[in-house]
Amino acid sequence: PVESSSRDMNIFTQFPKHMSSGGFLSHPSKEDRVQPKQGQESVWDYPRPPVCKEAKGRKVVLKLGNKVIAETERAWRMMETSHPPTWYIPKEDINMKYLKPSKAMQTTCEFKGQAVYYDVEADGKTVKMTGWSYPTPADDQKQIKDKFAFYINRGLEAWVDGEKAKPQEGDFYGGWITPDVVGPFKGSPGTRFW
Repeated sequence: PVESSSRDMNIFTQFPKHMSSGGFLSHPSKEDRVQPKQGQESVWDYPRPPVCKEAKGRKVVLKLGNKVIAETERAWRMMETSHPPTWYIPKEDINMKYLKPSKAMQTTCEFKGQAVYYDVEADGKTVKMTGWSYPTPADDQKQIKDKFAFYINRGLEAWVDGEKAKPQEGDFYGGWITPDVVGPFKGSPGTRFW
């Protein structure tokens, strides 16, 4: 969700160094894309601008250490070309006592609006700026209002239908890679403009 910082609108300074080093890769050709098997979907079939759809019946569990931060079967998936889905969890399915408003920056997404960030504190651990929400999302993204998304590359762990999700590479995007999604995925060095 760190698409742009309200403090620095220069596009060339908004991306982490690892995504802007070593040149740029062109979009993978159809031959270079992983072909989905039955029950899988390719992130290259996702639209841009992104769409958010309810993940009906999919069980999502989010933990920090031994503490359950969230558990739901009412999550929504934000799907955008080249990205594994970002999972949004309803506020009422999150143990909000573990979330603390972050004193760090706010960011703005051209599609979703202005995001605010949260630290997660549980089980004697603190993970800074690992959760975010859009209190007043853009009109065509209203379904993410009162829902929260989380980075899982900063200490949190997530399971979807009992399978441990892997974080999208890098520290810029918050997608979760599950067995039903294939790439290649944006986030690795050189993929900045995918």
